[in-house]
Amino acid sequence: MSKKVVRVHFIDGSSRAFAVDINASAHNLREIVVEKIGLKEDGCFALFEKRDDWERCLEHDEKPVEIMEAWEKLPGRGKGKDDELAPVFLFKKKIFLKDDDREMEDPVAKDLVYKQALNSVIVSDYPCQPEDAIRLAGLQMQSTYKDHNPAVHSANFLTTNNLLKNFVPKALFALKKPTEWESAILRQHAANRGKSPDAANTEYLDIVKQWPYYGTTFFPPCKSLNNRNLPTKVIIGVNYEGIRLLKPKNKDLISEHLFTEICSWASSSGTFAFEFGNQTDSTKYQFETKQGAIIAATIQTYIDILVQMLKNSEDDDDGSETGTSGTSDTENH
Repeated sequence: MSKKVVRVHFIDGSSRAFAVDINASAHNLREIVVEKIGLKEDGCFALFEKRDDWERCLEHDEKPVEIMEAWEKLPGRGKGKDDELAPVFLFKKKIFLKDDDREMEDPVAKDLVYKQALNSVIVSDYPCQPEDAIRLAGLQMQSTYKDHNPAVHSANFLTTNNLLKNFVPKALFALKKPTEWESAILRQHAANRGKSPDAANTEYLDIVKQWPYYGTTFFPPCKSLNNRNLPTKVIIGVNYEGIRLLKPKNKDLISEHLFTEICSWASSSGTFAFEFGNQTDSTKYQFETKQGAIIAATIQTYIDILVQMLKNSEDDDDGSETGTSGTSDTENH
């Protein structure tokens, strides 16, 4: 069987090429990636297709080579390797649960989780205050460069080498002069002397995991349809607790809807909707978005995991098989 090279990208900008059979499935490719990078605790990681401003998790039976062939037919796509807008396959953490101790004991998984958290901070998916950003940047410096060396990590180290944008959240950058950011970050770096890179990564994650938006998958701003209680445009976020609606400008929380109160959800090629409340009093929100199916699939994944966790807990309690039912009815189409 003939083979073709498929390049898989990682959240830190690196990539690796894998030779796969032309009929290999996304599941086959994912297993190859997991084996080659030495990932042991791989249950919450997945392959995504990333195009422009959206991502979608690949279905197990999709064929990456066929997807790549479809990319070549997309209008207006440059085929050069430097085309930043070209579609790519991305390997990253898909599911975030409260209990990730086993992942933290796997060095490869922990490194992937750290780099994904770091990226979410820098692109401002996780809003934070300047003092938090400086503390995190100091830990990032310790992780990257180890102990502070005054002869090397001096004024202009970050600004001259154009590195500052890699350490300061995008949404906060304009709040201080570059030299002010650099000075504060270098002081924080010096305060971390003696910490190993792994200890710095652990502390970084311990901080970010306490934030309310940690582990939330955010979807591009979409138009609210006939929802009098909502602004014209919102960001939809999904995590293991439920659905969050946020203001696009600053990600301020508009409302939060736990899975336990969501009655149903549905998607079409151009919309996503969900209903929340109870049998006697419920509210339906509908949105115009091309990512409806992706949002619905993300919700379904969490629901499936939570139902299984509940079932396992009940089995542990009574030692017998106990049936459960989900809190929501999917209407995906």
